Amino acid sequence: MKTQRIFGILWLALFLLVIGIWLLKLVRGGDVSSDLAFHPLAGAVYLFGVIASAFVIQDARWARIALAILAVAIALLVVCVMCWGRWHAVDACLGIFALTSAVVLLLPRHAAA
Repeated sequence: MKTQRIFGILWLALFLLVIGIWLLKLVRGGDVSSDLAFHPLAGAVYLFGVIASAFVIQDARWARIALAILAVAIALLVVCVMCWGRWHAVDACLGIFALTSAVVLLLPRHAAA
């Protein structure tokens, strides 16, 4: 399905953007010492997201399921941040995008008629 490939490309761009920002922050000498416990875990998740997104573009079923699970997890994290009261409009947009892509990625593919 072409829509699933588009969501794969969008998630790939998002994961690469986050990894790029972290690397840029590290190279410029930003303070990453407060996040040392968070970065290895989140970095592994984002690298897995890059790999899954690349395979979604190639129509791998396992990658669609894995990326949908990541999208649901990100949506839940956004809801938690909103409950704490420290949210912005960008958080709401990310949550809506994550929920929408999870639904679309979990929909069964239909053969072209």
